[in-house]
Amino acid sequence: MVIGILSLLVALLVPSLTRAMVLARSAACRTHLAGLARANAFYAGDNDGRYVPAASDIFAGAAGNLHRWHGVRPDTSSPFDPAAGPLAEYLGSDGSIKQCPAFTDFRSDSGAAAYEAGSGGYGYSDLYVGSTFWRDGFHYDSPGQLLGARAEDVTRTAETLMFADAATPVAFGGKTWYVEESFAYCVFMLDDKGAVIDARRQPSIHFRHLRAANVAWCDAHVSKRDDFHSVTSNSYGADPAAMHVGWFGPDDNSLFDLE
Repeated sequence: MVIGILSLLVALLVPSLTRAMVLARSAACRTHLAGLARANAFYAGDNDGRYVPAASDIFAGAAGNLHRWHGVRPDTSSPFDPAAGPLAEYLGSDGSIKQCPAFTDFRSDSGAAAYEAGSGGYGYSDLYVGSTFWRDGFHYDSPGQLLGARAEDVTRTAETLMFADAATPVAFGGKTWYVEESFAYCVFMLDDKGAVIDARRQPSIHFRHLRAANVAWCDAHVSKRDDFHSVTSNSYGADPAAMHVGWFGPDDNSLFDLE
């Protein structure tokens, strides 16, 4: 009889304890994202008012694609080293604020399946805050890759995304996996003049906190968003919608655009 009562109590308590643990991780994630946004503001303060570039040599040819906001690497066959990234000195002694505590179910081995390893489950606005592609155009060898936007360029700081929970779904080895993704992709692509065009990007914002995503905005406040929308296939053979990876808000770039 006693054993039966205890079993019933355990059955009742486990879901509540699990939910409490998930909520605690989500709260810790929001703290981490706020720290990332503040670190980027400190970086801008030391670098002529410019935010950290998302990927300063992504279009630099065979010798490029070695630098990200979250780390650097000696060659394209090596993983990124977070300790050597441009934000490293602003992230505290262990850099742990760059790791989402709820992002644990992902493939992290080296190679193509983990091409953004080291970003910790967070993505950065690559075409707007983390570059000047919006001004200089998105094209090979664009000067837009070299520098982040100036903080003063952001006209709606509380409504412009800086960082968010991120991941890329990948079909690999007969299974689907999450891999780390360092960019929080806006909805639509930019052309070689920086204008929005009707070409949808791959979704990367990960709604991992009870079907919600945490977002850090340019004023460093963090909010939870659950107004999810997505697509059912990506370039990696996976179904982002089924894996809770997509976007939130309007189906346009308005929450990324600096104006």
